[in-house]
Amino acid sequence: MADDKQMSEEELLALIGMYEKAALGSSVSVGPSVGGSVKPTGQQMTTLELDRYNALNAYFARPLGNEIPDRSQIVLPELRDTIEWIMPTLMRMFVGSGKPVQFDPEAPGDEDQAEIETEVVNWVFMRQNPGVIILHDFLKDALMLRNGYINSYWLKKRKTSVERYSGLGEIEVTTLLQDAEQKGDEIEILEQQETITQVDTPMGPQPQSTFDIKLRRTTQVGQVKVECVPPEEMRVSPQARHGFDESPFTEHECKKTRSELKELGFDADKVDAISQATPDWLDLIALARDEVTDQLGEEEPTDPASQQCSLRTVFIRVDFDGDGITELRRVMVGGDKILDNDECEEVSYSYGSPIRMPHRHVGISYYDLLYDLQVIKSTLFRQALDNLYISNNQGYAVDWQKVNMGDLMTSRPGRIVRTDGPPEGAIMPLSTPSNMMSQVVPALEYCDLQREMRTGIGKDTMGVDADSLQDVTKGGQLAAMSAASMKVELVARLLAEGVKDVFLKIHNLLRRHQDKPLTLKLTNRWVEVNPADWRERTELIPNVGLGSGNREEARANVMLLGQAQSQLASFGLVGPKQAYNTFRKVTHLLGFENPTEFAMDPDSPEFAQYQQQHQPQPNPAVQVAQIKEKGAMDRAQLDAQTTAQQTQSKQATENAHLQGQLIQAQAAESSARLQAQAEIIHAAAQGGADRDVQLAQINSQEFQTVLKVIGQIVASQLKQNAAADAGAMVNQDVSEVQRGS
Repeated sequence: MADDKQMSEEELLALIGMYEKAALGSSVSVGPSVGGSVKPTGQQMTTLELDRYNALNAYFARPLGNEIPDRSQIVLPELRDTIEWIMPTLMRMFVGSGKPVQFDPEAPGDEDQAEIETEVVNWVFMRQNPGVIILHDFLKDALMLRNGYINSYWLKKRKTSVERYSGLGEIEVTTLLQDAEQKGDEIEILEQQETITQVDTPMGPQPQSTFDIKLRRTTQVGQVKVECVPPEEMRVSPQARHGFDESPFTEHECKKTRSELKELGFDADKVDAISQATPDWLDLIALARDEVTDQLGEEEPTDPASQQCSLRTVFIRVDFDGDGITELRRVMVGGDKILDNDECEEVSYSYGSPIRMPHRHVGISYYDLLYDLQVIKSTLFRQALDNLYISNNQGYAVDWQKVNMGDLMTSRPGRIVRTDGPPEGAIMPLSTPSNMMSQVVPALEYCDLQREMRTGIGKDTMGVDADSLQDVTKGGQLAAMSAASMKVELVARLLAEGVKDVFLKIHNLLRRHQDKPLTLKLTNRWVEVNPADWRERTELIPNVGLGSGNREEARANVMLLGQAQSQLASFGLVGPKQAYNTFRKVTHLLGFENPTEFAMDPDSPEFAQYQQQHQPQPNPAVQVAQIKEKGAMDRAQLDAQTTAQQTQSKQATENAHLQGQLIQAQAAESSARLQAQAEIIHAAAQGGADRDVQLAQINSQEFQTVLKVIGQIVASQLKQNAAADAGAMVNQDVSEVQRGS
């Protein structure tokens, strides 16, 4: 890569500015002029910023802009009522289970590790970060402003604090400094005062020093940080589709003080050169979010370290190094200066939309579904109130020359109106329309029906009239409520995809940045985990499913499951582990997060210890029967072994008798051989002519006889040794049986 091909900071800032102008959410990003039946000719399409401004005004039920003086100006908060009714249901779906997202095992034997990682990631989101608040703001932003955003990143900054200690001894001071050194903290002693006192000891009075210390501790903080980002602070490329990983441009603009920027590790000179940010009262969305005018009284501090600056976190795909291939880079821009520019692994932002628009990043909010109904209901209700006001304050046609106008203009009970002549000729009541409330109420109910069809929020989900239950059964009402909540469940499932992406990013951040093992209490057990040893995971399941119905239906389903398990238990198909899983599901449906408070996990050491301490006592009658049966078997075995021993002893006696006969035969044979040799020698001495022939014959016969005798001796010896070994084994078995009896 040649240096002249690398993009300069000025070129990079210009490219970022170009993307900002065309990004979704930009105040200058407007569409082309459209005409015809959609918009008046020459009128431009509104920006996303203006739509969000109108949505916030509708949520706060602010004036519609068509109010008439001295007439009813009420605005019915249709959008706010619907969102506030759906929020408890959504929060129960996400938080009620205790684990919004769960990791699935990806290999055999991975079940325990996947469960541990699920517990750790949920702990980071719900405990280490304010998970409930994050989910609440994320869901409400999405319902009201079309999209909700969450930022998950590794926060590493320098935290400085001043600490004071008094009355410390030399050993305590040394221990304090050593602990700080082990933790990697930097200690700067600002003030130190030594006091020497006399202390009585066995050796006599001795001087003792104590110290009063004021020090500054600087700590490096590193942890996973999760924040809900206001949608108006986001700028997203129109090319973004499902997620941010394929988006060429994503930006988050917020305000940070110069002190905060320095704590994040940015260069102090660059931070001091950043211009101060514009106040919020110049921001359109900030004005809409402020419900009271007191929030507009923002004062600009004179302290430079406390002044707020604009910080833009930009994720951009650009060929910055000039190799011809775009890479994902994170660029931190403070004001108009680049504070940091580095290649990164992924975009830290996640988003969700309650009603997705296929192939588009921006979805549909409840503001889009309900704003026309809010205007219609407000208009109808205003007219009904105006009619009621006119009926209560009837108008008159008068002859002003014959009527005291001061009396007539005074409206109070029992008033007197003075006239010049008969009142019939001077005052005539004006005819007023009949009561319109009877006509307005059906129209309002029709609008409520439209709302229920669009959002699923109606009488079945908001609360049931007692009179309406007289003509329906419980099953029918539950079916109606389940059908009405299907839209809510679909919204929850779509938003759960954004939460799923957040948990995946938390898992990746722990793997890449957590350099120390974590010791956590997970499901009533202490576990030490090291995220650096984790594997990369992609199998996640949101615990916000479709078709689950309401809690009563879910409880009924679990009870049916328990009955089915009890029937299978008789066949040995259900064990302690399966029964405990059903119990754990019941506790979650009842709203209890930790089932081990009420039952022991079969896989826990506590259950194993309990099993050892509470083993079932055997039946004495069964024990007696077992002892008798074992004694009978031992006696039968002893008799069989005794019989075998007698047989082997008899065989050994017979073998000994045969061996004696063999020895006698050998002695006789030896005597005959010696006699024959003597005869041969005698014949040789006489000089017989056939001496050599006879000697050869004798030697041949002698050799054959000797071989025959040796074979008989070896065979007899082998039989004798085998009988002896068998007898020894029988004696050993008999001794063992006797000891056992």
